[in-house]
Amino acid sequence: MSGPMSPRRFAGRPVADGQTAAPRSMEGLSRGPATPVRAGRLWLVQVVTGGALIGFLGLHLIVQHFLAPGGLRDFSSVVDYLRQPVAILAELGLVGSVVVHASLGVRTFVVELVHGRRARRLATILIAVLATGIVVDAVWLTYRIASSQS
Repeated sequence: MSGPMSPRRFAGRPVADGQTAAPRSMEGLSRGPATPVRAGRLWLVQVVTGGALIGFLGLHLIVQHFLAPGGLRDFSSVVDYLRQPVAILAELGLVGSVVVHASLGVRTFVVELVHGRRARRLATILIAVLATGIVVDAVWLTYRIASSQS
């Protein structure tokens, strides 16, 4: 290499009057306060459902396995347990938090793999429909068990 090396300019920085650093005034460059984006809201929902999952799973393990005689409930004791409104809410809360948390995890994985806005939207819709179907089935099954004759 012959001759003096001149520093290379970074294309993102304006250079005026020999200035090689960022401009002194940053006026007009601010985009204002950050607005929440969909991914951030979905991440927050996943965090909340993860916490709910831990709580509902702990409650489920205690009630179904530690408080049950012999460590496991038979069908008639499950029916008696599910006839209590608080028990139904706890069990459906567990199912709901599992399904929502898992669906958001799968969606995150699919969004990273699938290229194209339309394909990502279709995958999101399919995951939401599947998750809704699972929750509806769980509610129906819980109702059927609670209303059965033991």
